[in-house]
Amino acid sequence: MKRLLFILSFLICQLSFSETLAQSGLKINDLFEGRVIPQERMVETRVRGKSIAKYQLSYYRSLRLSATDKEAGQLRQLLGQDAERSIDMRTSRKNPHRWDTWTCKLQMPSAGNKNRFVCYQEQWDKAHEQCEVTVIYMEGTVESLEQLEELLK
Repeated sequence: MKRLLFILSFLICQLSFSETLAQSGLKINDLFEGRVIPQERMVETRVRGKSIAKYQLSYYRSLRLSATDKEAGQLRQLLGQDAERSIDMRTSRKNPHRWDTWTCKLQMPSAGNKNRFVCYQEQWDKAHEQCEVTVIYMEGTVESLEQLEELLK
């Protein structure tokens, strides 16, 4: 019985450890670790397994949060540092003359046999005082941002 408990504990620790390593080496990982915005202000979703395998993904992790202008600036700075190391980057604005909705997608260097992607979106309120931020980290066998966009349509 002790052996079984030890093995189960070991496997649980390995799973937790591998999830924390997923975004390792990325600046935006500071957000996922709660170093920029407290964890209690974020809604987190993690998905592994069959439900995302059809998208050629093995891991999906997202955060949703409300951010002030200052916090959004900190997040853009982290994202910009990751963008400097990215393989591919795509940005878009809903209204090109304003910052109402801004999206950035990055393909990061692979980690082992996993290709890694970061998607970031800001949606500002009319007064531009508060914005809803969504940050998504994905990894899998998807080859490119273009292929990922096609799979997710």
